[in-house]
Amino acid sequence: MESQKKWYSFVEGETYTGDQPPFFDVSQKAWKKYFEDNYQVIRDELQTLIDNKEPNIIPYFNQTLASSPAGWTIFPLRMWNRPFADNCKKVPRTMEILNKIPGLSSCAFSILKPHTLIKPHFGDSDVMYRCHLTLKTPGGLPGIGMRVEGKEIGWEAGKLFAFCDAHKHEVWNNTNGERWVLILDILREEFIAEEKQICKEVNATLWWQLKFQKFYFIKHLPKFARRWLMKVTARFMN
Repeated sequence: MESQKKWYSFVEGETYTGDQPPFFDVSQKAWKKYFEDNYQVIRDELQTLIDNKEPNIIPYFNQTLASSPAGWTIFPLRMWNRPFADNCKKVPRTMEILNKIPGLSSCAFSILKPHTLIKPHFGDSDVMYRCHLTLKTPGGLPGIGMRVEGKEIGWEAGKLFAFCDAHKHEVWNNTNGERWVLILDILREEFIAEEKQICKEVNATLWWQLKFQKFYFIKHLPKFARRWLMKVTARFMN
C-alpha cells in the first residue's frame, strides 16, 4: 500500500504508476496568488544575481538531461529541506516569501538558455506540487514550452502553474531568449505531516541516483532492494 501512496522513481523503476494528473488545478490555493502577487520582487532578485554574474548559478545537478550542460542552469535555495545557506543570504526578500509557505520542501531559480532542450524524463516523486513561477519568458507555444504526458503548456510572466513531477515530461526552448522560473516543490496536503521522513527518503534517492552515473548496476537491482537502500540511507540523512 505504501508504494501506491508515495511513488519514488528510484524505487519504482521510473515508469509512473500512480493516479495523479499531469497538471494540478491549484487555482484555489492561497499560495498561488501569494507568489504571483510577489512575482516582481522575486524576479528583481534573480535579475541582480544575473547582472552580478553570480558564480553559484550552476548547471543542473543531472547534467545528462539538458541538450548541453550549460544550457540549463540553476541557483538552488533548498533541496528537500536541505538549505543552500550562502545562496539564501543573497536573496533575502525571496526567502522571506518562501519561508511563509507550509510544506515548501525545495526551491531554486532555473534558467533555460536559448535553443536548449530538456530530455523526456521522470521526476523524483508524486508527493508534491511541482510549481513554476514564471519570471521571464521569450515567448509561448510552440517555440517554447513543456510537455507532460502529452499535454503541452507555455509560460506566462508572473503566472504560476503546477504539474506532477512523476509523469514523464520534457521542455524545449527554440527561441533566441532565456526563460527564467522559480521552481517550487510544495508537499501535497496529505503528506505535510510526513514531511521530515519524506524529505529524508527523497534525499536518499537523490544520493543513490548520483551513483548511477558511476555504478549503473544499482538501477537494475530488484524493487525490494532499491526500497531497502532508500530506507536505510534515509536514516543517515539530516
